[in-house]
Amino acid sequence: MHTKTNTPRERPVTLIHHAANCDSKAPSNSLSAIKGCLSAGAAFVEIDVLPLADGSFALLHDPNLAEDTDGEGNAAQMTCDQIKNLHYLNDRSVTNEKIGFLEGAVDLLAQFPNTRRLQLDFKPFSPLTESTLKNFLSIIEPVMDRVQVSSVADWALRDLSNAAPELSLGFDPLLYLDLVEETPRPEKIPPFRVGAYGLLDDHPLAAIQWGSLGDYFEARAKALLVQATHAYEWYIRAEILKMALDTGFDWISFLHDHGSIVDGWTIDVSQPEQIALAQFLVDRGIDELTTDHPSELAAKLNSDTIF
Repeated sequence: MHTKTNTPRERPVTLIHHAANCDSKAPSNSLSAIKGCLSAGAAFVEIDVLPLADGSFALLHDPNLAEDTDGEGNAAQMTCDQIKNLHYLNDRSVTNEKIGFLEGAVDLLAQFPNTRRLQLDFKPFSPLTESTLKNFLSIIEPVMDRVQVSSVADWALRDLSNAAPELSLGFDPLLYLDLVEETPRPEKIPPFRVGAYGLLDDHPLAAIQWGSLGDYFEARAKALLVQATHAYEWYIRAEILKMALDTGFDWISFLHDHGSIVDGWTIDVSQPEQIALAQFLVDRGIDELTTDHPSELAAKLNSDTIF
């Protein structure tokens, strides 16, 4: 999967295959989905990695097994042996595909040397002990030069950076700053408070309106940068990036000035307003966009793209 050329930029926009979605019918995050993406020539693929209680790593987005599989319970409190025979759901129907594990994803990546990057979105739902992280690094070691680890857990990223400085990292500030949505937030997942600026934010800077919304965004960006100094790439909800830009604070340029690249997630190509949002961010210099349908998004954007 390559490029579409329209207006010039210094670099093409990278479109990331969210949860290994490559226009196939395979369950998201499954080994079949990953293989389908890699076989189709996808350059940048993202999958979710959930640490289990025994230090192994399942390819799951949610610890609640009922969300993505035919099982029940909290996967983060279980072992590989307890969940390895469960099957993924697809459109809420049970499939024949058993839950995949990190070793399988690494094996697949090794078979496709032309794939540029496999992004492992690390879910911090179980204690990230030294032995857990050591096992994680041991598993990905054969392909570490083509792996990036992203996470909402800045503490895990710091530990990974200290243990493997060569590892590419990405930070998502979702646990610190997020939109207020109609759908209730999962229990015990921060931020818990709607701040004075109308965003979910537990930081003292959001306790009262002390300045403009643009001032607030700038102050929060500076504070978050201190938490994730090792993160080369930032993954920020696309709507929040636009909100900041609309207030006069250019979060994209701010991060560029600090040596980082920026991804906006997750673009839904079925919604015209999301296409407009994606183009807006492209025009403002976004480096990457995450979407379930990169080929469709590429066809709609007025820019060079790589996917």
